Amino acid sequence: MLSFILNQRVVRTDERPGMVLLEYIRGVACLSGTKEACREGECGACTVLVGAKQADGSMTYKACASCLLPIGDVDGCHIVTVEGLIGEPLTLVQRLIVENNASQCGFCTPGIVLSLTGFCLGSPELSYEDAVNALDGNICRCTGYVSIRNAARALCEKLAQLDTDPSERLGSLITLGVVPEYFRAIPDQLARLHAAPRPAGKDAVLVAGGTDLFVQRPEQLLESDLCFLSDRCDLAYVHADGDVLRVGGAVTIEDFRRSAAVQRYFPAVAHDLLRHSSTLLRNKATLTGNIVNASPIGDAAIILLALDARLVIVNAAGARREVPLSKFFLGYKKTDLACGELVSEIVIPLLPAGARYHFEKVSNRATLDIAAVNTALRLTTGPDGAITDIRLSVGGVAPVPMLIEGLEVFYGRKPDSATAEAIGQAVEAAAKPIDDIRGAAAYKKLLAGRLVRAHFTAPAAAAEAI
Repeated sequence: MLSFILNQRVVRTDERPGMVLLEYIRGVACLSGTKEACREGECGACTVLVGAKQADGSMTYKACASCLLPIGDVDGCHIVTVEGLIGEPLTLVQRLIVENNASQCGFCTPGIVLSLTGFCLGSPELSYEDAVNALDGNICRCTGYVSIRNAARALCEKLAQLDTDPSERLGSLITLGVVPEYFRAIPDQLARLHAAPRPAGKDAVLVAGGTDLFVQRPEQLLESDLCFLSDRCDLAYVHADGDVLRVGGAVTIEDFRRSAAVQRYFPAVAHDLLRHSSTLLRNKATLTGNIVNASPIGDAAIILLALDARLVIVNAAGARREVPLSKFFLGYKKTDLACGELVSEIVIPLLPAGARYHFEKVSNRATLDIAAVNTALRLTTGPDGAITDIRLSVGGVAPVPMLIEGLEVFYGRKPDSATAEAIGQAVEAAAKPIDDIRGAAAYKKLLAGRLVRAHFTAPAAAAEAI
């Protein structure tokens, strides 16, 4: 039996763990404020807040797309829909949306309210930039977004004097009217739920974030035995260890992006992952899931290939092996991962002296879209400015995320326009794309070469050494 709190009500249900939360909220709990639209995590109409109790007793809340979130993954959590924010007076977020005329037909408004409320609960700096990023997964066809941004800006002004200490955040937000008073009692209520361990069979489907699985085959997963990687607290870490960064296999893309270690050693990567997907998806999608999905244009895979990442793989008996990411992809959607194995850790070498990293991506939309072509570069130069090492990855031009080989011929050369042109030509020659919905093969081959050249002409601020 699954147990969670839905707004103020304790829920105990025997529904299948693979039922998506959107179906439960609308079909079982009969709460209609959470809207059904795209069913692919693309629009934000189904946004909810997922609150989890931390080891220190505090709560973290994250905005998630309920259409891709199985209820088995919220066992022991606090789920907040727009009905959980209803009361008199309006919450601060709701009031500012009204005052700034940021709602018209209203279909998307509940999701926008939840996303901005999630920003209030979770943003470290409570900056306007963070507020806009929090809305990157919410689509509105009516307002033109200016009025929504105005509401977000007004919200940040109201929060300007708020204590950013995480331990004081919830109480301050209750006082300010951002969330209702009942939020204060949720940690104790969750402690009394006593969520039971969920044993999974040997043939259980491993679910990391589920943001791709529950788009591809939700009906199949509804009937499947599922094992949720979010239960593995031992795999939820990001820390520097000597000259490498170690990332546990259960770490979400957003937790990785916001971690102190990534902000310190890979700030450009933290910025680039904003283009991976929306906040609603990054809050659930994992780095390992993006890798194991084996998409030829997975943004995280392309970035980590250029950074020379390695994977620690563990089988059911606990035996470990380490595989370079460049050797992990065996063919289209085929990986060096046997039945019963999982990626327990990603090992990322820190950038050596004289190295810089840069990422490029072209897609139809800046966020919420799959790349036509993406590429990442790690370039190392010596004291004389000559190239001593170069790793270049390109996605969308082969059946697998592609690491360009044979670039040793450019060692000793200066990374000038002539070198950039030669490397661009080499990539165009190596690229073997196909025609698909994201572009013709000829276009993607040409685009790959142009993006590679852009690595060498990027502004210093974007391509800074880390």
